Amino acid sequence: MALPWGDARAQFQLVRAHVETEIGRGVSKRTIFEALSSEGKINMSKTAFYKYAAKALNPKPDLPPGSAIVPPSKTGGSGSTTPRDSPLPSQPKGTNRFQMASKIPDYD
Repeated sequence: MALPWGDARAQFQLVRAHVETEIGRGVSKRTIFEALSSEGKINMSKTAFYKYAAKALNPKPDLPPGSAIVPPSKTGGSGSTTPRDSPLPSQPKGTNRFQMASKIPDYD
């Protein structure tokens, strides 16, 4: 029996085990949603169903109180230890790397 409108979370909790089982068998979320809707077990929107299904299948990691999630290390960029490409032969190293075309020898 479906619950009144606005209780999408409660509705999903009632059918969560069924949804997890069906997804484990390889049934698409769309097929599960359509079946549950036609049976009258849920009356939430498809978007709400997908949101709760995603949360059920991808729970947040359990962290001890006071700890933080550490972001992955960056690759490349200014803080990287990877060597930079050397400047072009017409560009001296250090300050004033870029030269005017009139000061570059053999520039046409």
